[in-house]
Amino acid sequence: MARHVPHWCYYLHQGMLTALVMQGVVGYYRHAGLDLAQLSWLSLAMLPWVGKFLWAPWCERNARSLRGNRFLGSLVLLQLGMAALLAGIALLAPTLTDPTRSTAVVVCALMLLTLLSASHGIYANGIVICTTDAGSRPLANAAQVGGSYLGIPLGVFGFLAVAQQAGWTAGFLCMAGLSLLLLIPVLLVRQPIAHRTLPAQPRFDPAGLRMLWPALALTAIYYLAMRGLMALQTVLLVDQGLSLVALGQAITVFSTVASGLGVVLGGWFARRVGAARGLLPVMLLHAALACAIALGYSHFGLSAWLVVFGLVNTAAAIGFVMLYNVLMGLVRPHQPASDYALFQSLDMAVALAASMATLRIAHHAGYQSALTLLAAVAVLCVWPASRLRHRFSRNALAEPAAPHDTCLSPRNG
Repeated sequence: MARHVPHWCYYLHQGMLTALVMQGVVGYYRHAGLDLAQLSWLSLAMLPWVGKFLWAPWCERNARSLRGNRFLGSLVLLQLGMAALLAGIALLAPTLTDPTRSTAVVVCALMLLTLLSASHGIYANGIVICTTDAGSRPLANAAQVGGSYLGIPLGVFGFLAVAQQAGWTAGFLCMAGLSLLLLIPVLLVRQPIAHRTLPAQPRFDPAGLRMLWPALALTAIYYLAMRGLMALQTVLLVDQGLSLVALGQAITVFSTVASGLGVVLGGWFARRVGAARGLLPVMLLHAALACAIALGYSHFGLSAWLVVFGLVNTAAAIGFVMLYNVLMGLVRPHQPASDYALFQSLDMAVALAASMATLRIAHHAGYQSALTLLAAVAVLCVWPASRLRHRFSRNALAEPAAPHDTCLSPRNG
């Protein structure tokens, strides 16, 4: 189990920064008076996660080694850079705390932060994939998903609680300190990955993506509606009258208790029926939940919304475990980190588009219209997802076994 501790730290750090950008800062500015249309522009800060597949092959080719791990040196340098940038953002407090003037500055500062975070994720994925096999992958996948969710309370509750009591500067300095602390276990536990001669160098090759397109298409539509619901979570709860601290506490419960339950249920379901076979039932669960929320919107009070978003977080975590368990086994042997980055880039592109579109629709047409549209999308995505799942399952079975390679046997598990 000790060898999975660094895996938890990688993804806890990623979850913390993603939550800070997508929920912590959003909650801070919503509380300060920004409307939904203005808040939607903050989603642009996540653009580097959309494009990271473009530079992932370069990162994989030029990784810097540390302590026998060919990816670790680059990961450590990037995490140090993120800690420094968080401290720098803290010092820009006089510029950033006026929400009516600072949106562009905030987006640029946070976009640079997510650029470093996205590159950090490339190396984290490379380490996890290259230090696990079919037997240990479930624990690594739990670390990936669970760590990401455990980082959310730090990026939301931690930041908002400190910011409400001591201001923007203290909140971001706290994030910088946590970033440095999370490096300690990473440096203490050895995870050697040997340098080996590859049959082909990692590169972005559009012509070589034909074998991946069914998985990419499924990734795009798998929890499209859930992404929209998650985008409404913070602003809807603020509009229900929650303070910053109460909002942070609610999101902490969602990301620990609710999402933790989802991780456990997703892992159990994946082992019970197989991750690929479990994809469709989980999509049906998502569709049923989206429809129930759309139908019940006018009847829900604050307590009901807290329960609803607890269920949304649980269902989203189940889906995340199932999908990424499948995707981890579909990467190509010579460029596992690059292929995985491609899946994540597409997922983030969908999350970004869903977030911006949902917030703008809610601003112009109201929450009821936005929720009804999300329910319709969830239902309509089930049929193409079923066809795509069968397609990539057939492709995986039809492909000849890959030769022994650098990291793992990619089709196991």
